[in-house]
Amino acid sequence: MNFVIVGTNFISDTLLDAASTLSNFNLYGICSRQISSGERFLANHPTNTDAKIFTSIDAVCQDEQVDAVYIAAPNSLHSAYAIQCLKAGKHVLGEKPSAANSHELTAILTAAQKHQRLYMEAMMTTHLPNFAVLKNALKRIGTPRKFIGQFSQYSSRYDKFKNGERPNTFLPEFANGALVDLGIYPLYILIALWGAPNSVHASGVLLETGVDGAGDVLLNYADKQAVISYSKISQGENITEIQGELGRIRIEAVSQLKKVEFIANNGQKETISADFDEHFMKYEVAHFIEMIEQNTLESHINNHQLSRDVMTVLDTARAQLGVIYPADSKAEL
Repeated sequence: MNFVIVGTNFISDTLLDAASTLSNFNLYGICSRQISSGERFLANHPTNTDAKIFTSIDAVCQDEQVDAVYIAAPNSLHSAYAIQCLKAGKHVLGEKPSAANSHELTAILTAAQKHQRLYMEAMMTTHLPNFAVLKNALKRIGTPRKFIGQFSQYSSRYDKFKNGERPNTFLPEFANGALVDLGIYPLYILIALWGAPNSVHASGVLLETGVDGAGDVLLNYADKQAVISYSKISQGENITEIQGELGRIRIEAVSQLKKVEFIANNGQKETISADFDEHFMKYEVAHFIEMIEQNTLESHINNHQLSRDVMTVLDTARAQLGVIYPADSKAEL
């Protein structure tokens, strides 16, 4: 299947390395505003140096040989690029978050339905083998009561920010910030397991540009609660726990589920996770291709309602934090 990767950042490198292990994936092209950056990207992947280099999304859409597009451009461009590709008859795997807000997400999903093409949010965690292990182990903890999800990772770009530079990751015009970049990982897992919450309460630390550097989101359910704690301006141990009346599940590195343990109330521990696969993004790509080959227009794993529920929480939390994107002026959050 002929793919074009839009964007040449590190996540594109990671996805290509993983997808290249799949027999039914073919890198047809890379899309970057500058030919030079496309050439540098392909030079890092010697087995794909014959891929085309596109310098506009228009050119990608006009190429009839393109089957699918992976969008890893800045968040602020996700919606426009996805809709344009869907209208051109391309299937779209859109990097998380799918869009800047729920208004844009709805526009993407409407375009996917109208043009009968698959759109899937590229949240890799729910496709990992250890996510199935995690789901199967939930019955062992008894009645669930608390979810504590943590992802605090000091950004390498924060030092540049403190020195007066303005990297994209800390700018509202790129629909960025710590919640949508890091906090979304434990949040996505939570909603995939427990569904949409009854209420959301957020607080955090805003940087001078107007995006959040760190924060906490409390989500209440009828008989349990969750907290998502995240930061790009401090470093954490990043242990996530799902606590029940009989025990708890402990997760190391929630974005990749590197290690999953069951811990009973009596202290007995059991590692239940499978070995970590360094090509962890191959599972979402394989699923995406399988859905296309089966002519299925919505993933049963990262389904559209899950994306909507996650985006609703992101919108609500951002509104409470006071993080406003330019795209928000088109819709009331």
